[in-house]
Amino acid sequence: MPTAVADTDLDTLLKVETLSRETINYIKEQVFSSKETREDLDAKIASLRIGIKKVHDVNEAKDLTLLLGILEWMIGNVKEASEFLKEVKSRKIAAYYLGKCYQELGDYDHALECFERAKKTDTEEFDICMDIAETKRLKGNNEDALKIVKSFSHSHENNPDFHYQLGCCLDALGEYDDAHSHYEQSLRIAPNYAKSLFRMAFNYDLGGEDEKAIEYYEQCIKLCPSHKNAFINLGILYEDEGSFDDAVYCYETVLEAEQNNPRALLFLKDAKDSMGMYYDEEISKKQGKESEVLNIPISDFELSVRSKNCLERMNIRTLRDLTRITEVDLLSFKNFGETSLNEIKFILSQKGLRLGQAVESDSETEGFGNDHTERKTSIIQTISELGLSTRCRNALIKVGIETIKDLTEKTEIELDQKGIKQNYIDEICDRLSEVGLVLKNVDNGKSDLDGIITE
Repeated sequence: MPTAVADTDLDTLLKVETLSRETINYIKEQVFSSKETREDLDAKIASLRIGIKKVHDVNEAKDLTLLLGILEWMIGNVKEASEFLKEVKSRKIAAYYLGKCYQELGDYDHALECFERAKKTDTEEFDICMDIAETKRLKGNNEDALKIVKSFSHSHENNPDFHYQLGCCLDALGEYDDAHSHYEQSLRIAPNYAKSLFRMAFNYDLGGEDEKAIEYYEQCIKLCPSHKNAFINLGILYEDEGSFDDAVYCYETVLEAEQNNPRALLFLKDAKDSMGMYYDEEISKKQGKESEVLNIPISDFELSVRSKNCLERMNIRTLRDLTRITEVDLLSFKNFGETSLNEIKFILSQKGLRLGQAVESDSETEGFGNDHTERKTSIIQTISELGLSTRCRNALIKVGIETIKDLTEKTEIELDQKGIKQNYIDEICDRLSEVGLVLKNVDNGKSDLDGIITE
């Protein structure tokens, strides 16, 4: 097998008479390793589309249709790929990849039919049997799936996919510790086995062990081809820890390969909105620290008795008071001279302040202060402004709840029926309470926003 697609022309690799699943898996690994190789694949797909329209020989047209279907599946155009592969499903390799398409589309009965058709004429029985077991498990036939996988216990005990599939079956049956052991065994055999890395990450994610989940997801995204759900799930975890730049990178990476991925588009917008909120939070923290400094009492500093007495008579108690008075104002006060003035300037300079500072910036801060006050006191419009955790926010968006009006028109029972977890509902109630709002009451059927927010 060549070391890179670039070293061997795609036309050579994609000869129908020698085409195998091994070759297709190899191509899939290579074409996502660089932008150039992906562009080569896109060009090949375009040429196949044109070729099918021009060719007159029936067998040649079927060859091109087979290749086009497989390549469309390879880049994620599953529905379109299935339409091409249906036309040539009598060929064993077409039946196999049509089965993969059906599996991804959730049509498990047709997927099983295709895999069985491929298995009857295929010597690589283990691989297809694992696909059959996986499909049965996805369909809910966990015991049947486990039986198939276990039938290979002796012959494939050193195969990472065997341990991965066995782990998935045990997971589905609630035997989580045993499942975890098999995922680990899979990774001992093949440390970069993508399916097991993702499953470990996903399970740690579900269990709330974010650090471990991030560790495994990060290993996943380094592989080619990368798992798009690994990028999305990792992005959500990055958001939870405030790493919004990293989250944006994850979502944008998915969109580079799949421009209209709805989850990536939604989460990217949310992450960018959160970046603005995070920035505001940092500003708020900075302003809080500045406020602490300005509130330091004058009595905390060593000043001459004359200076202290003068300041007391002028009702100047804190550093903030000093920033609101000018040199001229101080010097105009009886008994306040240059020596006292220099003392005051010195203690202010130590804190990065100066006399008259607040007076000079009044025109600038007045507008900002008004906007800030309005923003704090106005009724918030979207759930992004509510300060919910990323996972809670995404759960609401997923069920179509994006505004505060949408949210407060729902009862706790209605949220539960939409699949919102109880811990998220508790979080929502807490956040709404902080801004003086509540979910709709079952008794009166009204929300606190009725008649206040308009569409």
